[in-house]
Amino acid sequence: MGVDGKAVKVSGSEAVVLVAVDMGTNDPFFFQLAEAESEEEAEKFFLIIKEIFNYPVTAVVSDLGKGRVFVNLVDQIFPGVPHQACVTHFSGYVDMKLPKSKKSRYYKQNEFFRSYIKNILFATNFNDADELLLRLRHIEHLFEAKHHREIIRLRRNFNLLTAHFFHPELPRDTNVVENIIKELDRKLVQMCGFKNPQNAYNFLKLWFCAYRFRPFTGSKYSHRNGRSPLSLAMVETSRFDWLKFSQTKNRSG
Repeated sequence: MGVDGKAVKVSGSEAVVLVAVDMGTNDPFFFQLAEAESEEEAEKFFLIIKEIFNYPVTAVVSDLGKGRVFVNLVDQIFPGVPHQACVTHFSGYVDMKLPKSKKSRYYKQNEFFRSYIKNILFATNFNDADELLLRLRHIEHLFEAKHHREIIRLRRNFNLLTAHFFHPELPRDTNVVENIIKELDRKLVQMCGFKNPQNAYNFLKLWFCAYRFRPFTGSKYSHRNGRSPLSLAMVETSRFDWLKFSQTKNRSG
């Protein structure tokens, strides 16, 4: 299961759409419109997946979530389930934190540090990543800036960032979820937000339902082309009119 969030404007304020995707079928089987990416909202999201959907979660890949909320809750709600933190998100966090200006007094350190951290994140095996982290411990005193120290704290997330080396079923990123969110975003940018939560929910329900029924046409995995996410999940979609189905009362959109 891949998990991520997307900010949306509702009633003039920022809300978030939490999305859960079956990574094997690319099926966004559940979304939740939440007030914020908080521990309380994320807990509701995960509990619906576990207790109402009874979804068979065997592995989770997510970003770390604001305040590490996803990390803490996956451990609590899905104990023993392997959890991978998205290396692409963490790489983006490194790029955001490290100034790129050549005028910075730490420019050379920043460029070296950026490259070094990415070598850890995108190592081809655990031993290489572990060795690079060990070497970083010996030279971290050379990185004096506050933003360097914040990134060095990746040590506390190291097991999450490298879980995919020990669990072959785990991708190391949430790119599948991100691609779905990018498609959604192309629709959202044409709008100026939603007047109220009900309008937002109605739109999201319709959009996700259309996505789940729409066959893939340009997938690099040839077996997916001509089949929709739902049909890949072994649902006999010919029995349903997707538009009528989208109007039924169900929680998955």
